[in-house]
Formats: sequence, structure tokens, C-alpha cells
Amino acid sequence: MCFLRSFSLFVVVGSHVLLCGPLRAEPAGVEALTGEHSPLASGEVIAFFGDSITQAGAKPGGYCRLIGDAIAAKRPELGVQVVYAGISGNKVPNLQARVDRDVLSKKPTVVFVYIGINDVWHSQNGRGTPRDLFEAGLRSLIAKFKASHTTVVLCTPSTIGEKTDGTNPLDEMLEEYAAISRTVASETGVTLCDLRRKFLDHLKKHNPENQERGILTGDGVHLNADGNRFVAAAAAEAIAVALRDDSSAATSLFNGKDLDGWHVDVPSRDENPLAPATFVVRDGLLVSLGKPAGHLITDANFENYRLEVEYRFAAQPGNCGVLVHASTPRALYKMFPKSIEVQMNHQHAGDFWCIVEDIKVPNMVERRGPREKWGITEGKARRILNLTDDSEHPVGQWNSMVIECVDDTIAVWVNGDKVNHGTQCTARRGQIALQAEGSEVEFRKLMLTPLAKSAD
Repeated sequence: MCFLRSFSLFVVVGSHVLLCGPLRAEPAGVEALTGEHSPLASGEVIAFFGDSITQAGAKPGGYCRLIGDAIAAKRPELGVQVVYAGISGNKVPNLQARVDRDVLSKKPTVVFVYIGINDVWHSQNGRGTPRDLFEAGLRSLIAKFKASHTTVVLCTPSTIGEKTDGTNPLDEMLEEYAAISRTVASETGVTLCDLRRKFLDHLKKHNPENQERGILTGDGVHLNADGNRFVAAAAAEAIAVALRDDSSAATSLFNGKDLDGWHVDVPSRDENPLAPATFVVRDGLLVSLGKPAGHLITDANFENYRLEVEYRFAAQPGNCGVLVHASTPRALYKMFPKSIEVQMNHQHAGDFWCIVEDIKVPNMVERRGPREKWGITEGKARRILNLTDDSEHPVGQWNSMVIECVDDTIAVWVNGDKVNHGTQCTARRGQIALQAEGSEVEFRKLMLTPLAKSAD
């Protein structure tokens, strides 16, 4: 699901939410997503994917909009984007047909799919979705999301009629489809938002007269104002749970106290071991002081991972970089370890620099110069320009850089913008290094999350 940590996407199937209780104040589930301990990351992209309930949810007061507005109001510094991808009448096969165009093309980090009502409801006119195709379709969608490293929330279909005595005509079939969704979520390891169960619990308390509609829906299916608040609470809470579950596999490369797990390679210290330190921990931040020039290098090697970095030039703009797949030390200019550098130089963040390793990108001549000058050693055209130079924040503000290394590919985002993507990298694993290149740079986050290998 859903990051946008690289990317966040939530899948909801059904029309019900995880929250119970009064609907007057802002739901507790929204606070779980937007409050002090929010699991949201900088540049998160949350996609809401479903049918007419989700299409209406994008309007003012709709469940999707309530979540998006709360995030924008309480966590504006994160730059979270919301993708609204609901279309009236859709069933699971419709989502399968448009998932690439309407969702995956937006690079979500979390997907919330709210689907399943029409798969049951339309069975009355012979246009429903058979149980086997419903299950297979859910599994196919989740597989696509997982292949894109997207966090997923899968919902059970909620309600077709609000009577609480089991006399809604499609109650039995709706229960069967909800059970399928629960099984799929469990077996694929994604977060379940059991709207069916939560709706039933709420209606038993708040529908004593056994009304067909009017409690959480206007017509027995589509959400009214209370229903939108109810679903917003449940959806936000489920998204928060999913993000925390996904981030549990992540580890910080910096403990906030010292440089444990790292070692320093500063060539000038060979002759002057008492030279001033180049990398220090200050006020809980890892700081590259810029000089003497050199590198801070992880002791461990890594492959197939997402690295989330938050950094800023605290005073003057300058140069720095994150080196991935680092190996042989001092392989270039007796200074730089063999690696691919992801540039952090001010106004050029996201450039690739080839350091005795190579990588390919589209439009290579345009972005690297004449082919005959290409190379990976001294004097060669080693720089590959990024896709945009305008993604950085002003000096003094924090920037988010996400680097994903999977097999022989490297992709880079700066403050949520995809700024580079290369393939056929000549290295697939190695150490991670931070540069000292003359300018003071502060780091407050260095979070590494393992990723699965791409499917062949």
C-alpha cells in the first residue's frame, strides 16, 4: 500500500469504516493519521480507488476529501498528494482494467480501494461479478500494487440496505463477498479495513427502528454526511495502521547519538590523524562539516532497498551527495569510492555521477553529452543530468530525498518529484556513503527499508 516510503496506496472494497461512536467531532482515526505521531512521510501519495462512493468521496464533505483536507491543514510540510480515482458503477474487473492508467501512473505510496458493492448489487440484473472472478481480481490488483512497492488497504464491502435484522435482500451475498475480501487480505498480508463489520456494529447501536436508510447512507448504499465522516475515520485509521506496519521493516542508519555502524574515510587524515573531525553528531543531527573532504561509509552492504533521506544546507548552499553501491575506496581521484552518486549539490539534486560504475537513462546524449566522451573514470563525462532542477526547497529548509535501488535500477525522488531513473547499473549492492565536499549539511533522517526483487 500505501508512500508514495518510496510511494502509499490504499485499497478499499466495500462501503464501511473502522470507527465507532459519535460522529460530531473530528474522528479519532483522522487524528491517528495526521496527529503528532503521524506515520505519513514527506512526499506521500495516497490514492483512493473505487466506485461511486469514492467518486462522491472526492467532493467537499466526502470521505476522501475529509482526509485530504485534514492532512493539508495539519501536516502541510509533508507535501502529501491525494489521488481521487473513483468512477460510478465500477466493479473489481473495472478497477483491473484502469489500475495502470488511473492509479499506478500517479506513483502512489498508499492505495485505498473501496470496491465490492456493485459486484454484489449488480447481480440483481445479471451484471454482478462471480465470486471466483471477484477473488482473482482482488489478488491481481494487490499483486500489482506490491510489485510497485505500494502500501495497500483492502476493504470489505459495506452495506446494501441498513436494516439490522438480516432482511436486506442482499445481506447473505454481501457477507460472502466480505468473507472473500477478508481471506484475500489475510493471505496476501495487506491491511484489512473491515467496513462491513464496523457498519453492522454501528447500525445495531444507532438504528433501533430498523430503518432501511438514513443512518450512514442516503439510499442504503451511498454515504450521507455522517457516513462520510464515519468512513473517513475508518479509512484514515486503516491507512495509519498500514503505514506503521510497512515502516516496521525499516531501520534507521543513524541512531541520533553517534556514528555507530559507519566509518570515516578522509584521505588527508592519513598524514594528519589529528585533523578536525569531518562528520559529527550535533543536537541529534548527523552533520557533514564539509571539510576535510571525504566520506562517511556504512559498515554494512545493502541491496534492494528504499533509502529515505532528509537533509538541509543549514547556512550556505553547496555540495554533497549520497553514494549507493559503494565498494572499492578511493577508486576515483584517490578520493571517491567506486559507486553511483546521487547528487545533492544545491539546485542539481538528483543528478547521477558515475564513479567507476555505470548506469543508463533515457535521452542519454541529451543528458550526458556526446557519446564518445562518456566514461566512468577521471576526465570522462560521468555526470547524467536529472529531470528537474526545481524540486529543492530554499536553503535552510528540509528536503526529502528517496532513493530506490532494486536489482539494476536506481530511482530518485526529491520532495515527492521523480527526478531520475536509471537502469542497467553495473552494480547491484554495496555500502552507502555520505560526502563531505566543502559545505555543511545536516541530516535528520536516514531510513532504509528492504524491498523485494523485481519480477523477471
